[in-house]
Amino acid sequence: MGADLGPIGRLRLVPERLRAGIYLDPWHRIEDTVLVVASGRSGSTWIAEVINHQNEYRLVFEPFRRDRVRRARGFRRGEYLDPREQEHPLAGTIDALLAGRVRGWWTDAHNRRRLVRRRIVKEVRLTNLLPWLRARHPGLRIVYGVRDPVAVARSWLELGWGDDLDDLLSQPALLTQFPGLEQTLAHVARHGDALERHVLRWCLENAIPLRAHAELDLHLVVYERLRAEPEREAARLFAYLGGEAPADEAAVRRPSATAAFRRVRAVSLTRAQRERARELVALFGLSGLAPVDE
Repeated sequence: MGADLGPIGRLRLVPERLRAGIYLDPWHRIEDTVLVVASGRSGSTWIAEVINHQNEYRLVFEPFRRDRVRRARGFRRGEYLDPREQEHPLAGTIDALLAGRVRGWWTDAHNRRRLVRRRIVKEVRLTNLLPWLRARHPGLRIVYGVRDPVAVARSWLELGWGDDLDDLLSQPALLTQFPGLEQTLAHVARHGDALERHVLRWCLENAIPLRAHAELDLHLVVYERLRAEPEREAARLFAYLGGEAPADEAAVRRPSATAAFRRVRAVSLTRAQRERARELVALFGLSGLAPVDE
């Protein structure tokens, strides 16, 4: 009979892909959650990994993705709820997911923490929910990432991802937040090229939180600044979170787990496409609030 390896030794024999789901998260308090939110391909995984550089948090990966998480089936990308509507039918599900009441191969794929006291919920579908969340949870720490919309759109195109624009355009409550843009929305939806559609999706996902990030007490992380000055931006981030920034520069500069998605094709953009993207961003009043095609 072989020697008893003990619980830690036995855990090491479990394949890594299965080991990620082996943890204890018994408290489920939303005040112990840090929410990291951005549009897809805007650095949210990178930001989450920087925060978790010492593996102090359970990392909950995109629990609001409806085709991966059964509990999230009622959500659309960019779901918008009026902050005054706190008795919405989705409220209980939102709270449960933020509190970490979810397990699965998708949400736990990047988790390396075994005994959980705090968690990071990393999500790319909640940008428009941030005013509602702030009204409901005034003390929730929210880190909001923003990246140049042209770079985001180009990345989505290169990866061959759909734009999910219909999810946003099917929400009357969301569209009422953009008076005067009805004709623009209809024109791009019907006649816009792929880049226009992706940029419009970015605008519909980011106009609300970006214009109100200060009053909502969101810690804004601009992807381009994080790349250019990682140590400075990490110091700002950890000052907001009340912790210590990584002493090791590599912890900030290390590529994220999702940085190396395989491109389907290379995409070149014309000057006219770039100009049209700037026009759309300006129509939503976002010029100067985020880098655009710098």
